[in-house]
Amino acid sequence: MGGIDKLNLTTNQVVDFEFLQAKGYEIKEDERRRNIFKYFCKLEKAELLWCPHKFSSLTNLNMIWSKIDINPKYFDSFKSMYEYLCFAYNKEYIPLDSFNVSRIDICSDIEGLPMDVVHARLYANQVNRRSFTIYKGQTIYIGANPKIRVYDKTAEIKYRLRKGYGLTDWEKIVIAEEKQITRLEIVIRGYKGTLRDLLENPYVLADYFDKLGFYDLGEDEAVLNHGGLQFLLSKVNRKFRTEFDKYKDEQLLHNIKCGYLESVLDWFGETTIADIEGVPF
Repeated sequence: MGGIDKLNLTTNQVVDFEFLQAKGYEIKEDERRRNIFKYFCKLEKAELLWCPHKFSSLTNLNMIWSKIDINPKYFDSFKSMYEYLCFAYNKEYIPLDSFNVSRIDICSDIEGLPMDVVHARLYANQVNRRSFTIYKGQTIYIGANPKIRVYDKTAEIKYRLRKGYGLTDWEKIVIAEEKQITRLEIVIRGYKGTLRDLLENPYVLADYFDKLGFYDLGEDEAVLNHGGLQFLLSKVNRKFRTEFDKYKDEQLLHNIKCGYLESVLDWFGETTIADIEGVPF
């Protein structure tokens, strides 16, 4: 699937407390001021927080009023996600530039790319090698902001299925057809843009994937120069390198960026600013 996997949005839009209660949503109050926001409400497809109260009255007054965390994977298009945002705030229309993007996760899903190959070939440009970590022998984490995460998406879907979590239509297909999917994900915090900026040019985010690199097996000197996962290379038995040869000439980075771009193109479709705001570009 790929594309945009998660969005954290902040806005000064006022939350309609009575509307949420009338819809039957539970509103939790942080009575001990442990969290930045006083109120929290979990919707079907988003989490809504509002009313900063953790700090002094003056500091709270100057902070953004509310935050909404939403995952685009639950919507078949950008427009349907925008309509859900309007529903959450009980508004018929909200200017796109009133939503600031504080975090955005972009991802690309590659079918048939084993994690063993990723372990043996991955490096990251301009990232301190000490920031490389591997969780439970599989999931790779690199860097801080942006943070790179590479993992077995099929295994993650199966785990959520066992736990009783709902799956999207695409995730159900992955399970039904027994597809092996590896996800390459980049978490970007402090994205300096609004939802309007994202709609106007979501494709520029593909450049973040340029941080990834894949060297050909056997180029041990190149591995040392890049400072990537060279400690893993020594654990790759020579006989297994032959098995990995089929990936040697594939343009993995090109495929990763194309996977993101194709998904984004499909999700945004032909939606324009005019479609949302009723005005021309």
